[in-house]
Amino acid sequence: MTSVSPRRRAEAALSLAAAADAIAVTYLLAITAAAATARRRQVVDLDPPRLRVVVLVPAHDEQTALPATLRSLAALDYPPQLLRIVVIADNCTDATANLARDHGVEVLERHGDPRGKGAALAWALARLAQSDADHDAVLFVDADCAASPNLVLALERRLWRGAGAAQASYVVANPAESWSSALRFAGFALINTVRPAGKDALRLSSGILGSGFAVSRDVLERVGWNAFSLTEDTEFHLRLLEAGIRVHFAQEASVSSSMPTSLSASRTQHARWESGKLEMMAHWAPRLFLEGVRRRDARLLHAALEGLVPPQSALAASGLAFTIAGATLRSRRVTALAAGGLAGQVVHVLVGLWLVRAPAVVYRALVFAPVLVGWKLALYLRVAFQRAPKRWERTAR
Repeated sequence: MTSVSPRRRAEAALSLAAAADAIAVTYLLAITAAAATARRRQVVDLDPPRLRVVVLVPAHDEQTALPATLRSLAALDYPPQLLRIVVIADNCTDATANLARDHGVEVLERHGDPRGKGAALAWALARLAQSDADHDAVLFVDADCAASPNLVLALERRLWRGAGAAQASYVVANPAESWSSALRFAGFALINTVRPAGKDALRLSSGILGSGFAVSRDVLERVGWNAFSLTEDTEFHLRLLEAGIRVHFAQEASVSSSMPTSLSASRTQHARWESGKLEMMAHWAPRLFLEGVRRRDARLLHAALEGLVPPQSALAASGLAFTIAGATLRSRRVTALAAGGLAGQVVHVLVGLWLVRAPAVVYRALVFAPVLVGWKLALYLRVAFQRAPKRWERTAR
């Protein structure tokens, strides 16, 4: 019996790993191509707005950021008689509640446990459901986000046409402040605009991005709010999918937020996101996959498998490592797969940034991408060894 040499075994293992990376990159390229077609599919509706919308703004000690958010909401292009703005002053120790009242909006003050954004939203939604005032939909906007003037109108169009939920683009407001914030702009553009647009074009669920999403009252009453994890937006989206509700995407509208101007200032935020993603994947991916097979539902299957796509930083690092390993082993197959994956990533990034009309400063900041990749790899190790935050902590802006 002929034994397989260690070199052959190493080549076979590397080929499988590089092929897995190539499949992930192929998915990103397919989503990017679909997003390019979405630019020609904007919703056009000249009829006046019809739905009564409550804008819910969860705020915990946000006296600094909240005024800009409320000014953007005051400038919304939507009939005032159909709009109600409510700030949740959640366990605030500053002037958030009084500041909101000074801006003429309704305030719900909450004190006590459990802490966290998910708990605050569940508490506020229960009070909205019990109130006498009627509404047809709830729009969620974080207290540190500025809304585009067409935000409510764009989401209302989707809900009026039958969508149970709709999400606007979520963008970085300060790409020119540092190379770090410019790279955050790039990451947000690819994950929070290009991917949702591509998924929407393919009739998949675009996902929920944490701010700038609206849900019909009927759906909220049917599904309820039962999302209390570190990434409550992702959890709520998966619960919607499980209930058979697709989230539509409104690329022409947006919410924007300023990001930290250094990597160190965003460490806790990134750690929370990555830890939450791992938690969601471990809990939801098998469940959604089995349910998708049972129902023959492509949206559930996609949501289960999308969670297995590695972050781009990890893909870039592994692609480079496999390329070097393939060259060392003189394996054309490994080298071709790995180098092809890296080239595909470059195409995905450049085309995605072109689709969102990224400013020149973002392209220039790409030279610092290797620094970000190394930083993210260290962060992933920290999360893997359970040193990630277990609760919400404020991010320095």
